[in-house]
Amino acid sequence: MTAPSNSRNAVHLELAAETLLHSSEVRFVARGTSMLPTIVPGDRLTIKSFSPGEVPSYGEALLVRRDGEFRIHRLVRVLDNTPQHIYILRGDALLQDDPPVLRSQILGRVTAVQRAGKSFPVPATGTLHQRLLRFFVRHSSAAAALLIRCHELRAGQPLRQASPSAASFDSTVESV
Repeated sequence: MTAPSNSRNAVHLELAAETLLHSSEVRFVARGTSMLPTIVPGDRLTIKSFSPGEVPSYGEALLVRRDGEFRIHRLVRVLDNTPQHIYILRGDALLQDDPPVLRSQILGRVTAVQRAGKSFPVPATGTLHQRLLRFFVRHSSAAAALLIRCHELRAGQPLRQASPSAASFDSTVESV
């Protein structure tokens, strides 16, 4: 990606973060594979900010900003023995947890995924079928590649991908 494109994308992401701080919703198009099979590259994600006093719940897919990067991963643990509540997240397709984040770094939760014209919520735990898919994607890059290929065939076009360890977004951010 070129420098102007990176710069423009950074501005869009910062604008989205600012919008979420003012109790709004934004939409992103996912480009990473770290949340396979729940979120597929090309999915349109609706992210809603938290109300004052509201806290993230176990299993929610959360938008986090850390060191100028944005990612969406699932909340897997809350370390309550600290005054700031430290949160541990992990991508559905990843074996290792992310480094801990503070509540102030969590910008919002994914409330809906739109794929192929259909919208659906992101389940906190998922069905047995979804949990099995997560297991296979987590432990096999071939399973992840096969899943992406199935979605490409269904969509009729290739899906842009980022590395499996990062969730990324295109620069199309919609404030709703």
